[in-house]
Amino acid sequence: MSSIVPSAGKPSSKAPETFGRPEARSLARRQNAEIANGIVAASRVQAAGTVAATGMHLSAMLSREAQFQADGDPATAARLNYIADSYAEYAAEEVRKFRW
Repeated sequence: MSSIVPSAGKPSSKAPETFGRPEARSLARRQNAEIANGIVAASRVQAAGTVAATGMHLSAMLSREAQFQADGDPATAARLNYIADSYAEYAAEEVRKFRW
């Protein structure tokens, strides 16, 4: 079985020993394009993770604060939980926007 890219020590009869200039330039362009696509995809995933982690942290913090501020009053708890839930929905929508 031969390698697509020949190794320096063992030239293959089935594969050229070197790429010509046009092939080398084309290969480099395609490699660079794939690397760039990978970097963009990784950046999107990392950004979505940051938004999700921040949204989860702040949603939990707001829920705890709503519970503390309500101090057992059901009417106040309902109003404050609505605000906390609205924030959680907003954060979730921001995370969903990362699906391109």
